[in-house]
Amino acid sequence: MAKIDEVKEFIGYLKVLIGIAIAVALSLMVWIFNHYDSLSSFDKSISFFAFIFDLLLVVLLNKKIIKQIKSLGDM
Repeated sequence: MAKIDEVKEFIGYLKVLIGIAIAVALSLMVWIFNHYDSLSSFDKSISFFAFIFDLLLVVLLNKKIIKQIKSLGDM
């Protein structure tokens, strides 16, 4: 397989991971809103940090995709 095809496949894989991470973030946000009154402060803080971690994961994956796309221009 040519190097350019490998990079394209890797970008596709990262796009799938970003989609999963966004789905998890949205699901977690909806769960927090639906159960906000019944959650303890510990559960709220853990859920909030999990949401922030997931959003950071999306940002890092996006940066990785952009880096890979720019490397395609060098080939």
